[in-house]
Formats: sequence, structure tokens, C-alpha cells
Amino acid sequence: MIHSRTRGAPSRALLLLLSTLLLVAPLVLLPTVPASAHEDLTTEIVAISPTVVGPDDTQEVTLRVTNDGDSAFTGLTAELGVGWRPVTTRTEVASWSTAETGLAATQLREQLDPLPPGESLEVTLTLDVEDLLLGENAPWGPRQMSIRLHDARTTLETLHTFMMYDPGRGASSARQGAPAPVALSVAAPVTGPAFDPAAPEDYADAVAAWSAPGAPYDELLAAATSEVGALSLAVDPAVVATAERSVDEDAARWADRMLREGGPGVVTLPVGDPDLAALAHADVDAPDIARIAGGREVLPEDWEAADDWGPRIAWPAGVVDAPTVAAADAAGARALLGTEGIALPEAPGSLGSVASGSGPLRVAVPDATISAVLDDATGSGGAVSEPAATVQRLLADTAVLAADAAEAAAATPVVAALPRGWSPDVATFDAVLGALAAQSWVELTDLDEALASAGDDRSARVAEEAVTDAELSPGSVRGLISTSEDVAAFATVAADPGTLTAGVDRDLFAPLSIAYRDTPEARAGAVELAQANAAQVRSGISVLDRADVLLISDAGDLPVRIRNDLPVDTRVTVRLRPDDPRLVVETVPEIVVPAGTSRDAQVRVRAIGSGDVTLAVEVLAPSGVEVAPPTEFALRVRAGWETVGTAVMAAGIGLLFLTGIWRTVRRGRSDRRTTGEQVAESAVPTGRTTTVPPQAPSPEDTAS
Repeated sequence: MIHSRTRGAPSRALLLLLSTLLLVAPLVLLPTVPASAHEDLTTEIVAISPTVVGPDDTQEVTLRVTNDGDSAFTGLTAELGVGWRPVTTRTEVASWSTAETGLAATQLREQLDPLPPGESLEVTLTLDVEDLLLGENAPWGPRQMSIRLHDARTTLETLHTFMMYDPGRGASSARQGAPAPVALSVAAPVTGPAFDPAAPEDYADAVAAWSAPGAPYDELLAAATSEVGALSLAVDPAVVATAERSVDEDAARWADRMLREGGPGVVTLPVGDPDLAALAHADVDAPDIARIAGGREVLPEDWEAADDWGPRIAWPAGVVDAPTVAAADAAGARALLGTEGIALPEAPGSLGSVASGSGPLRVAVPDATISAVLDDATGSGGAVSEPAATVQRLLADTAVLAADAAEAAAATPVVAALPRGWSPDVATFDAVLGALAAQSWVELTDLDEALASAGDDRSARVAEEAVTDAELSPGSVRGLISTSEDVAAFATVAADPGTLTAGVDRDLFAPLSIAYRDTPEARAGAVELAQANAAQVRSGISVLDRADVLLISDAGDLPVRIRNDLPVDTRVTVRLRPDDPRLVVETVPEIVVPAGTSRDAQVRVRAIGSGDVTLAVEVLAPSGVEVAPPTEFALRVRAGWETVGTAVMAAGIGLLFLTGIWRTVRRGRSDRRTTGEQVAESAVPTGRTTTVPPQAPSPEDTAS
């Protein structure tokens, strides 16, 4: 007996070893099985129910298999496998989700009916959780789950997903397996297309098209205002203002709904969605950044955001560095959402703060994984992924996050951010987010609410400087800003400067938009055209040419003719600058030149000496800047000519007078003159006497 016991002990040990190998072998060997997906066969996970199971539940996985080929498939088998070990890191979640090979321990098999060409079939794999031997003491959390579709020869498809296990779901259990919740905020931007100065009407047309029923703006608003209400919107006010003024009824209706129904889930972006990184790296001054972000030259004067909209946030493109943080602060942002370049302390959560000129600026670093999964699975721009598998993936991710922060006193804030241009498939988006919200470890919160809860004690780090090729060059940025300032100074010639600057500033600021990052050639054209449009406005006032002028007096008024080709009346000051001190300019007149007309400005000058003087003409706006191209004319000053001319004329008149006197005297001495004696001798008596009244002496008599 002793001998038989001695031989039997190894036998039992050998049996135990073989049993262990049989249990472990699938976990070790099966991951090496290749997933050679057949190009004519498509397998989708239609439903996983329930999304979270307990010890007493049944896990059901429904598959849809579609034959896209020309030949029938027969002998198909679907296998469901579930791992017993919980997934505890997000790296494991990501690697299992994206791996094309690997199987969990097979729990059941299901034979499928033959599948003819062009047909689909659905099969539900049902697994009793108790068969997994996971009791109330098993750890809470996700488990790897695989579905393998194969025939007699090879693996045709391998799908990976997760089974969420909660031991507290058992009817006889009072254990609460889920840890502290994750506060999830999902945000999407509402931004417009690039504004083209060559075709400004295209921007309004695009906004109208995107506001139509079923179009991106409409879908974004629908997701934000649905019963789930899981989406927060970061809105460019220029888009809403454009839609509100649109003649398109759908666009105007959408804008009205956005202003009335957007609610506290809406935060605002800087107007026009400018590229803050490009502004920062061009060393644009804070007041100019504030002016661009405020967008008063772009928005209608009386336009206001809805009262219940949240604060302004910055959502830079690319890597966030220290200059970009400063630009966000200058833009008036109360928070910054950055997808790259911000490093938070090693702890779960997306929120923190970073130092800025006006104090700590709250920052949100979106969770890259959750953001990408939502983008791929719920966006309407491409093929929508399987929502059931997406839900399980997100449940696994958030479960690991919740477990990592189990000792936190409050919910762990996590932000997911969708890219610019994204729009949701609303039904899929609501289904996915609704399934998340139904779990005890997920709370959906508005972005504004999440940012308000960000603590200043969790300091984030940013790079010193990170410039990318996608940005507009610093020289071009500074040129646009400088031109805008020049136009603003020029526009003071008008009673309302905004009538001249509004369209020009919109053209100048348009190339600064993030929307132009993807089209650098179009952006270069927009910069050139905006500069040309600004130059055209600034050429609206000119000085008309004139011939050289002769000044023969000591003082006089010089007329300078000003031409106004602008559509508004202008007020300008005319100043003459002589290049010679022998001419003094005594007045600097200010005149109003009506739109489309010319008018003379009379400038008083005084000559000190004679000579040729060149006069430079300056036409100034009330701001003091020159508003007309430089021009000049020559002035010949002959200051003594007026006195000499008067003396010559006086001498001439005197000479004429003396000549007249001399001629009179000369006539008085003529030999042909009759004397009194000659008259007496020639008198003939008539017999009576004639009385002649006395006569006044004639001049000749007097001169004699």
C-alpha cells in the first residue's frame, strides 16, 4: 500500500498539473491565433446586454454577420471568450481594444446557419456569468471579451470588447463595487469656414448651409439640447451673428434657437476663432489681441451673446506654450482648453491651472483616448463605429479612471474634446453618452461647470515655446496688425470711423483664423488681398496737382485743392511745409470735404524775402496721421514786386498828368490865337449897340 501510495501521489499531481495547463493554455496560446479577416465577410457587434453584469446576470452579445462576396459561407462558428482577470490600467484597455489578434478563454460556441451571398444574419451569444466563477468577492471592473468567427479551416474575424463586472449588482448582495464617479464633460467647437476677402458672401452662404436641418450646426445643437444633454458647445460668436442676420430662414431659426436654447452648456470662443499661437509668436501686443478677440469690427454693433452662455475660453490649435497662454489671457479667456503641450501632475483628471499675467488661468487637458473614441464612433463625417462596442470601451476606460481616483474626495473631472468641423450622428451620440450616464461611476457635466471646479492647486506645465509651420508667419501677422492700426488712424477723417474700418478689419483679421491653417496657399492670397483692400481705402483722399504759383505780395492765401473719393464726408487738416525760411505759413486750416467732391483749403502765407520755395503738402486726419500721398508744388516768391509795381504805376500816372499840363500850356502860346485888339479893329457898326454879358475867364486866359 505504501508503494501504491508512493506511485499514486505523482499521478494525482500529474493530473492536477494537466488540469491547470488546460485552464491556462487558452490564455497563453490563444492570443497567438491570427485574425485573418476575410474581405468578403463583415462582423459587427450589434448589442451587448446588459452593459454591466453581476454574479446572477446573463451576458448577451448579439452579432451581425454580412456576406459581401459572391460565394456562400458554410460551417461558420462564433466563439465567445471572457477573461477572469480584471483590466486595471488604461494601457491594457487600449491595447486590447486595438489588437487584431488574441482571444480570451473560450466560454461558449455557436454554430451559424449557412450565409448566402449578399445576405446578413444575426446571432446572440448568451453566457451565464456564474459560469465564469466570478462571485461577490471578485474585483469590480472590466474584463477582456473576445468574439472569434471561424470556419473549419481558419479564423475569419476577431473582435475585442469588454464585459463590465460589478459584484454589487447581485440581488442578494449589498456590496457597492463602483468607486467614486468620473465627472465627464464633452465639448465640441462651433466654428465657421475661412473667410475669403475675395468672396465675402461665401462665408454667409456656408453658415446658412451648415445651419440647415441635418447639417453640422443643426446636429451640434440637437446633441447639446437633447434629453441626454451631454454635449457642451464652444461657439464662435461670428457664426451665430452671421446666421442671425442671414436672409436664409433656416439659418436665422438656428441662430434664434442657439441664443434661446443653447443654455449654460455654451461657452464662447474669441470672435473669428483667431490663431492665438500665431499672434503670440508674432509678439502682438495684448491690447491688439484683445481687440481682435473682441471682434467689435466684425460683430454687429448691437449684438450680444445670450445671458446664460458661459464665459470666454481659449481653444488654441496645436501645442500650447507659454506665449500662447499669455495670448489667451490677453484675449480675455477665463479658461484654456489645450489638446497638446500641457502637462498635468500624475493624477487622474483633466483640470488644473497655469500661471498667466492676470493670475492663474484654468486649463483643461482633454482625455485623448476618450476624445478619439467618441470622434470615431459618433461623428457623422465618416463611418460610425459599433455603438455597443464603443459603450463597453468607454465604460472600461472610465472604470479604470474611477478606480485610480477611488480615494479622491470628489468626482474626477475628465474632459473629452471633439475637433473643429466635427458634427455628431445624434442618435448614436445620445445612445453612447446615455449608456455612460446610466452608470454609477459616470456623471455628465457641462464644460463651464467643470472649468469652474478646477482648482488652482494643481499646476500645469507648458513648453517655453513651440512654433509650428501651420502658423501664419510672424512678419505677415505683424503686417496685418500694423495695417489695421493705420486704417484705424486714417478712419478718424469720418464722423463715424467704423463706416470705414468694419469691412477692412474683417479682411485683415480673416487670415489670422485657425480655419486657414490647413490651406496655407489660400491664406497667403487672403493676406495679399486684405492688404490691397486696406490700401484702396487709404487712397481715398488726395491732393490735386497744380501749376507753379507766383507770389508777388508780402502775404496771401494759397488754395490747396483736396479730393475725397470716399463714400463718406471727411474732415481733414491741410498743412504746408516750405523748404526755405523766406516763406512763413501762418495758418493750418481744417476743412470738410463732402463725399465724392473736391474742395479748396485756403492757407495764409507771408513772404519775408524773394526766391523760389518748394512747399510740401500734408493732409492730416484728426488722429494726426497723413491721409494723402505726399505731394509738393513750387512757389516763386517776389515779395518786392508789389511795391515796385505800385511806384511805377504812380510815376506813370504822374508823368501822364504833367504831360497833359505841358501840352495845355503849349497850346496857349500859339501864333494863330486872336487878340482883343484884332477883334476891336474888325468890328463893323450896325447902328445899334449890342450888350454882351461879362464872361468868366477861360483856362487859356488864365494860363496866359
